[in-house]
Amino acid sequence: MTTSKLADHVRSEANVHTSMHDISQEINVIDSSVDDDKLGHQPPNSIRYNGLIHMIMITINELFNVNKLKDRTKKQTESMLGLIQFYIYHFLLLFIYILITIYKKFQTIYRKFFIKFYTLIYHHNNSPQLIRDDVNKLNKLPKTLSCILDLKDKDDEMGGIDGLINQISELTAWTLSCGIPVLQIYEFNGKLITNKSLLTKLNYKISKNLAKYFGLNNLPNYSIKIPHENLIIFGPQNTSNSEIDLQIHLLSRIDGKPTIVELTKTMSELAINKELTIQDISIDLIDEELIELVGPEPDLLIYFGPNLDLQDFPPWHIRLTEIYWEPENYDVNYSILIRALQKYSNCVTNVGK
Repeated sequence: MTTSKLADHVRSEANVHTSMHDISQEINVIDSSVDDDKLGHQPPNSIRYNGLIHMIMITINELFNVNKLKDRTKKQTESMLGLIQFYIYHFLLLFIYILITIYKKFQTIYRKFFIKFYTLIYHHNNSPQLIRDDVNKLNKLPKTLSCILDLKDKDDEMGGIDGLINQISELTAWTLSCGIPVLQIYEFNGKLITNKSLLTKLNYKISKNLAKYFGLNNLPNYSIKIPHENLIIFGPQNTSNSEIDLQIHLLSRIDGKPTIVELTKTMSELAINKELTIQDISIDLIDEELIELVGPEPDLLIYFGPNLDLQDFPPWHIRLTEIYWEPENYDVNYSILIRALQKYSNCVTNVGK
């Protein structure tokens, strides 16, 4: 089969008409219809060529333009200087942060070592005489001592209700040995106050601990008072007529702001009923009533925690109170008590005019 015959066969298979057709006349018609103005335009290849030359000339112009080159160099220099300045400041801040972290770490270690050191130096050894020797060196002692205690979790050391009772019994023995007549124990939730069986357990634990310090035959007289409930519990050796060596007041958040609010409401009702005149309401009256409801104003307040937290302690009672706490301390330690008493003995209280 020849080539022409093969092509005709392909065309026939594609259903294409294989006869020749003269289109010369149609071409002439198309050529005559072309616009003469368009014939003067440059062909596409020459357009692309001229555009490329134009772009190269613009680029060369930009490169050799001194002002624009200076502006670009200036911007690059400013950007580089800003980046260098950022890294310098970042390095300085990082260096300061590292120094502060190292300082805080050494400070924490020093404070813990300081507490351990004083714990070894000042140790009571369950001896009232040793405690008395420590406080005899001081210029003065507080008449009312307040301590803020935290109710820890049961899993912690000295945690739970039993741990709280043990702490109170130790503070009672230390306070009696120092010769301080009033001890106030503040616990925010007031777990002991709301449970009479726990108060009985506390009374038993205190008497048992005092027997360890003073002996069974020389037990001092003490009383446990809950001002909010107007309830007094005497020690096993005490009677209501015997002289009290130590008064223990158990306080909670109820004795703080809520008591002041209740006192304000009561005075308002009395004033409305004309049972109390406005002239009778004074600071002295409020002070007298709050002392009756809460207790005396403490001279020294100790918080046995690493960060000072008054926990809504009665605000009226700490106007002139010396407050002490030791950073990094988490326990009720005798050394903390002695340190607080030493600070109190050297402080000067300015009541004002």
